[in-house]
Amino acid sequence: MFLPLEGDDLIHLGRVVALVRDEGETAVVLRDGTVMATGFTPRTLAKRHRNFVREAALAAKASHFSRR
Repeated sequence: MFLPLEGDDLIHLGRVVALVRDEGETAVVLRDGTVMATGFTPRTLAKRHRNFVREAALAAKASHFSRR
């Protein structure tokens, strides 16, 4: 499972320890201690994740049927 950030950046959810919203940005705290910043709220990140998973599933299904 991946968390889509700005642009084409993706972070594997297994690396994420916490999302902390403060002063207009969200800190994405990773297991190794790295902190990344994003302008997305945690709620928006959750929506982006769900959309990413949905689109990946649709693309996989379309790819499967196109090979038949």
